[in-house]
Amino acid sequence: MTLLQQIGHKAKPFLGGLALTALLGAALPAAAHEFILKPDTVTPPAGQKTRVQAQASHVFMISEEAENPATVRLQVLQNGKASSVNLSEDAALAALVGDIALADTAPALLVGHRLPQIWSETTEGVLEGNRAQLEAQGKKVRSVGKYEKFAKTLLNPAATDSLYKTPQNQMLEIVLLDNPATVKPGGTMNVQVLLRGKPLAGAAVGLTHDGFSKEEDTYKTTATTDAQGKASFTVDKPALWMVRTATAEKTPGTDADEHHLRATYVFPVR
Repeated sequence: MTLLQQIGHKAKPFLGGLALTALLGAALPAAAHEFILKPDTVTPPAGQKTRVQAQASHVFMISEEAENPATVRLQVLQNGKASSVNLSEDAALAALVGDIALADTAPALLVGHRLPQIWSETTEGVLEGNRAQLEAQGKKVRSVGKYEKFAKTLLNPAATDSLYKTPQNQMLEIVLLDNPATVKPGGTMNVQVLLRGKPLAGAAVGLTHDGFSKEEDTYKTTATTDAQGKASFTVDKPALWMVRTATAEKTPGTDADEHHLRATYVFPVR
């Protein structure tokens, strides 16, 4: 079984949506999980301390494993200002957690980056490290992957604001083209996937909401981006919604054979 198979997913029908179920094989600690930013509330009052979870999860949105705090960067953007958020492990939640306190009730955006990690498929299983490092230890390396993740979550959406659609220069990024403040249940949410700031055609995009399923990697609906990197979904109920996408690039001559990128965007519909 290849490294991609060990961290990849296979589609199957589930409750009218789509379940992406992990194939059997050695698990990569937090490498194949989705990176999700989940606040205790998406409408935090001004000045009130609000907890944010940086989740690593296959079940949306319940964290299953805490990332290494040294590998995660989190900022909150509001009124044109960015503030870093300190994260630490919460064993009970199996997540990294940090507190934010917004200056006012204007729209804000949580922006996260799980820094690259390198994992290799060897004859002894999946191990962290690149080819040179592991071969120096006498390991036989079959393939090497670099895994990097990006996440955003919208807070306090407002009908007159445009923060929801403002790109944040993430390498792989999802941009909402419709304002969650004005999209009602049963309405349409259009999104665009950007790779290094340019539209990514043919990208698989999944949409789900908090509490939709306790099955792993299960999306309510899926789509593929068009030539402009765009996809369209129906959001059918008030909920905390999540859009997810991923891509991989061949990277010969570097410390990994492929660079795997994942991105999520969490937003409320009321």
